[in-house]
Amino acid sequence: MVSYENTFAEIEAAAPEMAVLTVGATEQHSTHLPIGTDFLMGGVIARKVADALDAFLLPVLPFGNSQEHQDFFGTIWLQPTTLRQVVIDICGSLDHHGVRKVLVIDAHGGNWILKPTVREINLNDPAMSVILMGPGTITGKLQGANIELHCTDTETARMMHVFPELVKGKAENFHAEVGREYLDYVGMRAVAPTGVWGTPESATPELGEQSIDDMTRIIVDYARDTFARIDEIKARKPPE
Repeated sequence: MVSYENTFAEIEAAAPEMAVLTVGATEQHSTHLPIGTDFLMGGVIARKVADALDAFLLPVLPFGNSQEHQDFFGTIWLQPTTLRQVVIDICGSLDHHGVRKVLVIDAHGGNWILKPTVREINLNDPAMSVILMGPGTITGKLQGANIELHCTDTETARMMHVFPELVKGKAENFHAEVGREYLDYVGMRAVAPTGVWGTPESATPELGEQSIDDMTRIIVDYARDTFARIDEIKARKPPE
């Protein structure tokens, strides 16, 4: 693995074929977790993934699309079109250097713009293979009420395991009585006043360690399988 901690000469000599780009967020995580939770933990998992894949680890993008949390102080957000263009430009830079496999890790569930952005890059430049791993792919589609959505048991647990000094106790469990689409209608604070939508009370450092291991394994397995399948499909001769 090479990373942003290496010199250009070291990265050039390593000639990585794949890069790992993590898109995080700076947003409220209730009263017990820092606003940097998403990009801090995204960086931890991205490093493990890049090491396993022998990839080029890029710096984590600390800002994402977080308008749903805008009523909580400290939340910073990019417009979807801004985030889209940033990701396109980063992939274009990698393409210029001959790195044409890019694993995008979405460390914030609200970065919906990443999916059409990845599709746009791939279909506009067939030489590129950009794949996306986000919370939905990892944990399954979340629907309806009584879901683990924000400041959950596992999210709190991961921070307890890696950054215990940044965890200020635990917030109380809370589940909104509406579906997650209400975040688009009225925002998080209107439906979950403390910023919690889940069960942080059940978090433990041990759960956090297991969650990190599971997420890393799932992402690595998916990336290996998906890039191999893409290579196989692209190698086929088109029908005459």
